[in-house]
Amino acid sequence: MKKLNFFTMLAAMLLVVSGVMAQKKAKFEPANLKGIWQLCHYVSELPDVPGVLKPSNTFKVLSNDGRIVNFTIIPGQDAIITGYGTYEQISADAYKESIEKNIHLPMLDNKDNILQFELEDDDLLHLKYYIAKDLNGNELNCWFHETWKRVEMPAVFPEDIVR
Repeated sequence: MKKLNFFTMLAAMLLVVSGVMAQKKAKFEPANLKGIWQLCHYVSELPDVPGVLKPSNTFKVLSNDGRIVNFTIIPGQDAIITGYGTYEQISADAYKESIEKNIHLPMLDNKDNILQFELEDDDLLHLKYYIAKDLNGNELNCWFHETWKRVEMPAVFPEDIVR
């Protein structure tokens, strides 16, 4: 009887330990998503070559407190906020944007949008997300791909900037 109790206890402990180890493996390290990101496009003179990455006038701010704001600078005019809400990393390679308002993609208003991401050298953020329907309910069923570059503060103010 004592042998049976010993083996039962041993089996129970092994199950507990393996469960704890599985939980540790399931956890992920949060990615360094916080910061200001600038949307970029690949530009090429050749149709079959992706080309070089060029910055646009659209930005994404992922704040420390889980807020997200997208804005666009209209050259020679004002900047406008194009969307805002909250975000939360949900896995090692995905985060969820809970969009409160988006004037560029209004079909995302008051919805959660899951974005798959890949960080390249901590300064390029490749995003991929799916949109099923447009604002009018038409089937899109499309994956969208975006590349964002982290905006950094230089060591000194550039001399050639016109303010």
